[in-house]
Amino acid sequence: MNRSLKFGSAPIALLLTALVSFATAMPVRAADPFRSSNSKAIGTETQKAFELMFKEGNYAAAVKQLDVAIRTEANEPLLFALRAATFYAQDDYLGMQVAGKRVRANAEALRGKDNLRAHIYLAASDLIEAGYIVKAEGLSSAAKALPLVQDVFDNIRKAQDIDPKDPELNLIKGYIDMLIASVLPLSDLESALASLKTYAAPDYLKWRGIALAYRDARIPNLALEAVNKALAAAPNNPDLNYLKGQILWMQGGSNIPEAKKEFEAALKKAKQLNPSLLAEIRQQCQNLSGGVKCAE
Repeated sequence: MNRSLKFGSAPIALLLTALVSFATAMPVRAADPFRSSNSKAIGTETQKAFELMFKEGNYAAAVKQLDVAIRTEANEPLLFALRAATFYAQDDYLGMQVAGKRVRANAEALRGKDNLRAHIYLAASDLIEAGYIVKAEGLSSAAKALPLVQDVFDNIRKAQDIDPKDPELNLIKGYIDMLIASVLPLSDLESALASLKTYAAPDYLKWRGIALAYRDARIPNLALEAVNKALAAAPNNPDLNYLKGQILWMQGGSNIPEAKKEFEAALKKAKQLNPSLLAEIRQQCQNLSGGVKCAE
């Protein structure tokens, strides 16, 4: 397998994106992307941005939709969580920190109204702040971020005390557990994936996380099975085509032509991708093709 394939930063970036991006109660009724029963209401404009980003994989449209949502739904934590995710993708860590502070303020406002989600968003805001410290000050500042990481786990535990089977909570917890398993080789991967497999939703994020975990553990057959399930739930998402291409490339041999097709399927939607991710896909596809530029 060509070792130019890059895996290291993807789980961390996806964890931050997923962890900071979940719904909260709002006066306007909208479909709940996490729960099939006892649904919560979220702002409809913010929900559109959520689905554009994670279901459709349309980063460019999601950024524009966030500007629409902020006009009427500025009290929703999800809105600023998504903003933090886009700032992270642009390497704008100060912007990420500012958005994270708004996530925290809106989470605090949920106390006594929806304590489950208040703790979820407090965890998200602490993770954003910890990410800012490490990114802005370097790895040497990791010790400074550790108390915030502990606060993340404390709020996750408090949310579990309220409803351990909540799909939104288990999606967040599952991504955290998956990340830990990816950086600690002695951890139990299947135990780490239990929250994602058992209670998490929506499927396009649940199975994407599982596919990433198996990819990074170098178990491509299970990674391929998971990413196919993610694609079944979100067939138009170029991020998933890219992930599937990486997994097929890992398998090697007769799977290489199929891997190239998946990379090219992602590149056909170049206009909707984050520019840095687009450059990465182009480079990896060219590496796979022996230096020949891939079709878009």
